[in-house]
Amino acid sequence: MTERLRWFLPHHPDVLGLLRNQADVTCEGVAAFARWSATGDGADARAVRDAEHDGDDLRHELLQALSTALTTPIEQEDAYALSERIDEVLDRAKDTVRVAEAFGWRPNEHTAAMGGRIEEATRHLSDAVASLSTKGEHPGDHAELAIKAARSVEHSLLAAFAALPRDGSSWDRTAAIEVYRGYSDLEHAVLRVADRTWYAVLRAM
Repeated sequence: MTERLRWFLPHHPDVLGLLRNQADVTCEGVAAFARWSATGDGADARAVRDAEHDGDDLRHELLQALSTALTTPIEQEDAYALSERIDEVLDRAKDTVRVAEAFGWRPNEHTAAMGGRIEEATRHLSDAVASLSTKGEHPGDHAELAIKAARSVEHSLLAAFAALPRDGSSWDRTAAIEVYRGYSDLEHAVLRVADRTWYAVLRAM
């Protein structure tokens, strides 16, 4: 009888709390990525990979919660999409590190600048997700700061391409271009999270 009653009771998992956890782990992973972008340290590369695995686990936990929740503080579709796009940020960071390691390519001052901007943008995204469950701060304000920081990656990216040696080997140029493309992909991944955050806010109004 107790089990039957439990089946009928509404289930309200902490969906926003799970999203916050995923955003926090993403911040930690991107912070490691920013450090790697400046130094190429192997420990930071491993930290990026570890965070990506942890993020996958948290996303799976969120999906399980969404499959059993009768009601959620934001639309289930928005929670799903936000989690998916947050996950994409760490995926792109891990891919960028993997490409650099495959080419034996070392970070430089341009990647250091881009990594720092991406870390800044990700912190704002984490604040945006956290403020979805509060009444004080508007998530859109944090999303706009994330957008501003992410878009500034373009300036460093253009400088990086302009600085490519014209007389260098094709291998070195190809390696640099592929790695720089990873930073561009990261920028777009961050913008996608910010955009979906705004959409979730507008749908909840």
